[in-house]
Formats: sequence, C-alpha cells, structure tokens
Amino acid sequence: MNGVADNPALVAAKQAQAKVGKCLEEGRSFRLEAGAGAGKTYSLVAALKQMISDRGAELMQSGRKIACITYTEVARDEIAREVERHPAILVETIHAFSWTFLRQYQKALRELVAGSENRKDKLEEAGGVGSKVVEYELGFFGVDDKRITLGHDDIPLYMAKLLAKPKFQLLFQQQFPVVFIDEYQDTDRDFMAAITEHYFTPKKGPLIGLFGDHWQTIYNSEYELAAYPVEAIDKGSNFRSAPAIVDVLNRLRPELTQAVANPQAAGEARFFHTNLFMGARTNTAHSKADLFPELARAVRESLMQRLAGEGWDLTKTKILMLTHNVLAAEQGYPSIAKVFSGRNDAFARKEDPSIKFFAETLEPMAEAYQASNYGELFRLYGGRPAIYTQADKQAWRNDMDALMKLRSEGTVGCVLDHLQATKRPVLPDRVLRREEDLRQLDGEPVPAEATSLLRHQALRDVSYSEMTALVRFVEKQTPFATQHSVKGAEFENVLVVLGGGWNHYNWPLLLELIETKALTAANTKGYYRARNLFYVSISRPMKRLAVLATQTLSGTALTTATKLFGQADVEALAVLEH
Repeated sequence: MNGVADNPALVAAKQAQAKVGKCLEEGRSFRLEAGAGAGKTYSLVAALKQMISDRGAELMQSGRKIACITYTEVARDEIAREVERHPAILVETIHAFSWTFLRQYQKALRELVAGSENRKDKLEEAGGVGSKVVEYELGFFGVDDKRITLGHDDIPLYMAKLLAKPKFQLLFQQQFPVVFIDEYQDTDRDFMAAITEHYFTPKKGPLIGLFGDHWQTIYNSEYELAAYPVEAIDKGSNFRSAPAIVDVLNRLRPELTQAVANPQAAGEARFFHTNLFMGARTNTAHSKADLFPELARAVRESLMQRLAGEGWDLTKTKILMLTHNVLAAEQGYPSIAKVFSGRNDAFARKEDPSIKFFAETLEPMAEAYQASNYGELFRLYGGRPAIYTQADKQAWRNDMDALMKLRSEGTVGCVLDHLQATKRPVLPDRVLRREEDLRQLDGEPVPAEATSLLRHQALRDVSYSEMTALVRFVEKQTPFATQHSVKGAEFENVLVVLGGGWNHYNWPLLLELIETKALTAANTKGYYRARNLFYVSISRPMKRLAVLATQTLSGTALTTATKLFGQADVEALAVLEH
C-alpha cells in the first residue's frame, strides 16, 4: 500500500472524523452511525482525546468531567485504557454512571421511591420512606428500618425522571458539559427519551455525542432508528472484511455504503440452501420446514469438510449457530441455558459474576492442578499461599482433590459451599454477596423482582459438569458461538447457520421481506429484529463467509439470496438422508 490513497476505508473514516471534530469545536450534538467493521470505538476514543486536548485542563480545574456511557463493562475497561484513565473523563456503564449522579440527591430519590405505587405496601410495613438512606448495590428493591435499596431497573428510570426537572437538567449539565454515549441504540430507552426531550429537541444542555449503529440493535426491543434531532454523520468504512463480504453488506444496506481497506484483498461470500431435500421436515410452533437436528448437523459437518478442502482453515473458523437452547443441548449445558432464558448474553458474555469466576479463575486453576502446573495454579489463586509443612501441603492437596471430585460429580452449589469453607480460591465479593443474601432469606422464597438472585439460586442446583462444558464454550475452546455472543467480535472465517428453533427469528420470512418490503403491523418488529441479527452475523468474518439455510426457502427468498450474494455464489446442496 502506498498510503491513504490506496485505502478507501481510511479516506471515508477521516471524512467522518473531521465532521465529528467540527461538531465538537462548535459545541453541536451529533450521532455517528458506524456500520459493522467501521471502527466505532476508534472514533469514540479519537473524540475523547480531542476533548482532553481542547478542554482537559479547564475541566479538571473546575472539577467537571466528560461522561462516556458504555453498554458493557468490557467496553468501559477498553475505553478507559485507551484514554489512559484520564481524570477529566468518567467512563462508566449506564447504571454505574446514573448512580454516580443520582446518589448525590437523596431527598429527590426518597420522593421518587415514595411515588412508586407498586411499593406502597412494602414501604408502609417498614415505617414509610422517612429519612432512610437510598442505596443501590444488590440489584433488587428492598427496604428496612434504616435504608432503601433500589433495583437494577430503577436506576435509568429514576435518572430519566430527575432529568425531567429543570433543576436537575442544570445540575447534570454543570457536572457533565460533554456526554458521549457508546452503543446508543442499546442504551436504556427511558434515559434516551429523556435526553432527546430535554436536551436534543430544545437544542440546549450538554454537548452529546451518540456513537453506534441502529442495524446492530440486538439487545433492545426497539429496532428502527429513533428520530434524534441532531446532526447525523455516517462512517462509510469497513476495515474488517474482504471486498466480497462488504459487497454483500452494501447490497443489504445501500444507505450506508462502506469502502474497504484493501480493494484487492482475496475473500469469498457464499450462500448454501437445502431446497433439494424432499424428505420429512420439522413442523412445530417454533420450527417449520427445517431439517431434523441430526440431519442438519450432518449437513453442516459435511459442508465444513468441503470448505476445508477448498482452502478454509477450520482452526480459524467460527460457526454461528441458533439459539443457546439448540446449541446448549449439543454442547452440554442445557440447564444453564434454561436458568438464563431470556438473558443469554449474561452467560455468553460472562456478565453473571459466578460464571465469570468459574470461567476466569476456577476452571483454569483446575486445569493447572490436573497438569501439575503449580506456578500457574498459584498465580490464578492470587499468590503463593503459606505452605510451611508437609501437613500444609497435604491440606492443599486434600482440598483440591475434593474440588476435582465435586466438579465431576456435584452441583454448582456443592462447589460454592466447598469454596466458602476452604477459600481455595476465595470467591469474589459479588458471588459471596449473593450467597449471603440467600442465607439471610433463611429458606423464605426469593422476591420475584430479585431476578439475579433467583438465577443464582437456580444455578446452584445445576450439575457442575455443565459449567465445565459452558466454560469451554464461552472461552472460545469450541468452534461454535451464537450470533448474540459475537457482537463486536471478528474471525477469519464464519459459517452462519440459519434454521428453525427460534422463538423470535423467522429466516425464510426475513429473506422474503427484504425482496417484497411488504411490512405490516404484525411483521415489522420481527423483520427488523431478524434483519439486524443477520447483519451482525454476516459482518463478522475478515476473509470468508458462508451462510447455510437449513429450512425450505421460497422462490422469493432465493431471489433475495441471489441479489445479495450473486447467482454464482448461491448453491443448492445435495442432502442425503441419514
């Protein structure tokens, strides 16, 4: 490459960044729409660095900060590292950020709590709101004679309610004159509605920058672009994928055409379907006209072998599968998938503290112990423990042997109880808090709104062998993933499997609607939900993409596939009955 001129993606990125820079200089709010592979986080960090350069010293002197609100803790940590944890920048998730602001105003919080109709009985039992301290730590609502603890869902809602009052609008702006919102399309809707109504529409308040992509909304239930009355900036770059893949993305989404980094890069994008199979197919509420599971698996495995013969490196290939429920049965953790039903990202992304601990500490420690790698074992433990005598050594060995046995034969609860007794290793505070909360209940049922605690209680009853299987999956030790778990990720090669078994996604209908555009009140939400997940899935690979549809596709659906991938790259597979 000879520089920028040979890199169209870089040219497009610089144009978008210049527009962002102009908005920052002129104090105008904006929305940066960065499609898959465009480098959204790079743009966000560049904007933060510009603000540090322009206003960092002034903000520190006045005790004010630039707020950067993120969707996940992983994103928060990444962005904070990139700006070297600069004291003029506060990078937090929406809940942590909102609580930083809310906690200062105890009187206003007590008024909000007192106005909660559905909590009147609980509050009266505890002697009313009075002058109780309002806290947020457990994630579910509770009240006793001294304090009130807020629930997870209260935080963004209360933030939105305070921002409806002119006094708090002003206080917010004084503390945070600049606010950047990462993944704006997945940010709490009450909070975004408040920002729009009280700052965007009247064109006042802090400078607010939205960074995201409404085509990558897969966690919310709002899938269309909200009408934010701010300057819209499109970042028409794709630094990730080969031209063959970007061509498909541009045909699917012509309104945000992306330029590639290397127009000569080799790659492929192909679509395979199973319409030639005339045997029996599924016909249930959630799975229509699909190959039965064993046959679908055989077809998938046969296609993988064929692709390997055509040059795919299977060690660098990710298979994006169906729901966690379908995948979980195949990979060996069906009960865990059931515990987290409706919150699959909580375990796929290790957002649950127990799963994070098992995946990042306990399972690696078990692996190190079984391999007699004691240096790694004690590194994970947190430092070499006091082992002075043969008895000390034997006690360690006894505890670890008992742990190995519980991992293969016991439940998650058995393992947690063992670790609380031995402290080898020590459980994280968040896990210990949940264990303590269960003990405090003393056999009483967990409150219905304490959803995190309910899941923890259910997780304790699951066989720990499922946890071992899940950790292999979430730590990428298998070639499989779900579409929801790979948002933001990239792989050299990707096979996307579209089939039945979903509650919320109808792939044959999606392909038909892309062609007919026959949207109705009944199918609109499902269309956008499926389209977005399809877009996220097919935009993950760097070099090679293959899509395998195992359900029967109509002529209209095949027309869409042909328009997206090209006639030469759509193929009907010969499926042999097993």
